[in-house]
Amino acid sequence: MQTNFFNHIAGLEFQGNLNLIIAKATDGKLTVSVLLANATTDKAGNVIPPMILRGEATELDEGFFTAINSPLKQTAQLFANMDAYQKSLDEAQKQSKAELDKKNKGKDKGKTATTTDDDDDEEPETENLFSTQEAEQKAVAEKKKRYDDAMLQIAELNKNCKYSEAIALLPSAEDYPDKADEITRKGEELAKRKAKYEELMQDL
Repeated sequence: MQTNFFNHIAGLEFQGNLNLIIAKATDGKLTVSVLLANATTDKAGNVIPPMILRGEATELDEGFFTAINSPLKQTAQLFANMDAYQKSLDEAQKQSKAELDKKNKGKDKGKTATTTDDDDDEEPETENLFSTQEAEQKAVAEKKKRYDDAMLQIAELNKNCKYSEAIALLPSAEDYPDKADEITRKGEELAKRKAKYEELMQDL
């Protein structure tokens, strides 16, 4: 049997991974979840929920692509704008750092180096101070990486409707007080999606 399904998919205006989940109920009705995966560096795109369509096979044949075409196009454009903005921001940060490095080099050349016995005595103390600062910075960086990795895993589980696993991976607000509001919002969001998804599955 020949269909035009994939020709229609190819004609949609998007790039990247389009996730389709199809569930069939005992009454023969189909529930289709459609989600364009966020491939940008901006994690804000992960909050976009999947589109849910439900109906008879003939109804979906007639209206499926019409229903998803416009939202899918808007989502793809949003991701493209977010990615372009992030690239521009990264480039601006690089240029700003380069200018700052130039200024610092100019200041260093204008200084005259003088050494005394007192300076020699202070070197170990200065080195210890720098070592402590480096250790603290490394610890902060590792903690941030653990948080970012957890949020990435949560976003992936969210895409696949695995809300319970995503909730279980949420970092503790006590461990990340500066991220407490974000963690709370994410937990509430996942709980709502989990409840809605379970309700939808019960109707099938």
